[in-house]
Amino acid sequence: MMKILERRASVILVMAATVVLLLSCRKEEPLPPERESTVEERARDQLYKIMNDWYLWYDKMPKINPSDYKGPEDLLEALRYKELDKWSFVAEKSLFESYFGAGQYLGFGYGYAYDAEGRIWITFVFKDSPLYPDGVRRGWRLKAVDDHELAPNEELAPLMGEPVAGVERKFTFVKPDSTEVSFTAVKDTIQINAVLVTDTLHVNGQVVGHLVFQTFVRTAKAELDSAFAFFRSVNATELIVDLRYNGGGSLDVAQQLGSLIAGNANEGKTLCRLEHNDKRRNQDENIPFTKQDQALNLSRVIYITSRGSASASEVVINGLKPFMTVALIGDRTYGKPVGMHSWIYDKYVFVPVCFKLVNANGEGDYFDGIPADDYAEDGLQYAFTDRREPRLKDAIEYLETGIFPHPGQRKSFSSRLPAWKGIYREIGAL
Repeated sequence: MMKILERRASVILVMAATVVLLLSCRKEEPLPPERESTVEERARDQLYKIMNDWYLWYDKMPKINPSDYKGPEDLLEALRYKELDKWSFVAEKSLFESYFGAGQYLGFGYGYAYDAEGRIWITFVFKDSPLYPDGVRRGWRLKAVDDHELAPNEELAPLMGEPVAGVERKFTFVKPDSTEVSFTAVKDTIQINAVLVTDTLHVNGQVVGHLVFQTFVRTAKAELDSAFAFFRSVNATELIVDLRYNGGGSLDVAQQLGSLIAGNANEGKTLCRLEHNDKRRNQDENIPFTKQDQALNLSRVIYITSRGSASASEVVINGLKPFMTVALIGDRTYGKPVGMHSWIYDKYVFVPVCFKLVNANGEGDYFDGIPADDYAEDGLQYAFTDRREPRLKDAIEYLETGIFPHPGQRKSFSSRLPAWKGIYREIGAL
């Protein structure tokens, strides 16, 4: 069973029935044909059976006639419990398996966000991106695509072309020194490096590990082991984990990260519990901390978070609260205390919300997000490692003084992230 906590999303949490989507892969069960029907109709009918049996809010679904809908996407939209469910989706099988299994997707390999004026800033660039060798990095501003100057708050996805390899786009950027440069890039399969930054800070005579983690894909496991091996080698006694752009992913990767942070003294204790609907109580499950060779021995962890921190990210945050001091710097998280299983049917993958997530103390239901302890802007113009970046700056000040520089609730910030949908909640990049 693959559990996704959504992205991400990501549960993915944990934007996964065990990825943060939390996902589970189940055997295809085609219906015996009573008439000649299309793949879309058969997929629709199979999804209807799954929703009635597994969907967390099956008792909230409207009474409908499945044959009134053309395919599984239309059916899911009709059945989805819209008051709470923003995450159930139907995906293309090849895209789904490529992303969650191989850590790959088709695109240009960058993330972005909008500032107060609606201008678009690059938030990160994967090392496999065709833009990476040209020097494009976080803190660059995207001004135009194919000589089309971007309007304030313009959506980028429609400008990126068809979802096929070989699409070319000319990107015009404003660099941090205010000079303009243009590069032509070709859309291709991007291999994700989920760990964007691994470095250390020295604060009050202590070595502080600093990890920027973008997604909980399964290929991230080796990256996390390498990062924590480095932290152990330098005797890190504090840890900052930056999840501001992490929309979730696989629950087993969340289990690994949580265990690396919690330390082996907590092996066997509950990171989170999966609770299904009353038809599927026999599927409820405790996800424990596991022994990790590279685990740290920490008494607290500082997370940098945003409204883009979702699913698996929230599982790791909420799951550690019963066992150590947990501090959140930046903004409240996205709010996805549920996860999904996945079913493969022909060319489709069905990913409905199937369970809720709680920690060892039974705490969950954070549909409004997990509140931050300190509220600070996302410094889009700064590198992740720049101590002037507002969220990193506040994290360092908290380590120095034990006091949050900007406590209390912030209603809004000037910057915002794109409104990703479906599996792109998990990927969080174009």
